Amino acid sequence: MDDPPSPEPDDASSPSAPDGADEVNPWVVRFFLILAFGLAFGIEGMTLVRSYLLSGDDESAPADETQEASSAPGARSGGPLRIGDDLLPATDVTERVAELQMRAQSSGPWAFRLAVVVNNRTEAPYRLTLRALETDGGTVLDDVHGATWAPGDSTRFRATWPMGADARPQSLIVEAELRRNGDSTRTVRRRVSFGHVPVQMER
Repeated sequence: MDDPPSPEPDDASSPSAPDGADEVNPWVVRFFLILAFGLAFGIEGMTLVRSYLLSGDDESAPADETQEASSAPGARSGGPLRIGDDLLPATDVTERVAELQMRAQSSGPWAFRLAVVVNNRTEAPYRLTLRALETDGGTVLDDVHGATWAPGDSTRFRATWPMGADARPQSLIVEAELRRNGDSTRTVRRRVSFGHVPVQMER
């Protein structure tokens, strides 16, 4: 007696259920996209606003102007004036310090001497004025020394301030006038300071 035929297996397998762990919520993707674009546009907007606020319209300087140069003395920032320094680096004229010393006498007043070699490489007259020398004791010497250089002129300029044996120079106001086209001038003013000034004894 034959066995009853067994039921044939179903070849068409039912689809497996989707894996919940692999599913990504589309709202999460949209949220991160919106956040990324929002941050990018926000940073760009802040940069534009800052650049607009920090940038100022440059106004043209008047025909006659006075410019206060950097108060840092000497060619080196923050240091005292020394031989070889430029008195006014902001100008196109070179004012190189050539002599810086105290002249001492056994009988008579002492004196502070400053010599500058001026090289006017511009095409206009140039005037240099040294004024208001202040000593370490607070005394201000009002002796004014000045000279004018023609275009292309290069000469040595020497100024002397008598002072007591117990006094030393502390600071000096330097002023330059540069002639421009026509009658206009540009004035540059700067205060320089002195460190140790050597003393030379004279008989």
